Amino acid sequence: MAGVIVYEPDDDTDVEGLPWAVTFEASAGEEWASFVCGPYDRDDAVKLAEEVLAASRGVTAVVEPLLPVTEAADVLATIAELRDEEEPAE
Repeated sequence: MAGVIVYEPDDDTDVEGLPWAVTFEASAGEEWASFVCGPYDRDDAVKLAEEVLAASRGVTAVVEPLLPVTEAADVLATIAELRDEEEPAE
């Protein structure tokens, strides 16, 4: 499935002022390595993604903020948090 996927944060997530990135991925049966471009302002990232998709088939673009993480402990905490969210409720 080709298209632009834009990360829309929860209301309690503050992404105002963060840089944004675009990950371009193969879709529609194509095979090539994904790659990341950025950083951009959010509107510029969305515009770039939309322009690329208008000019090419077989591409998916994911637009999301870059998190300001500087330590491995912060990354590990985020991974743990995401894992907890994915665990099925008993």
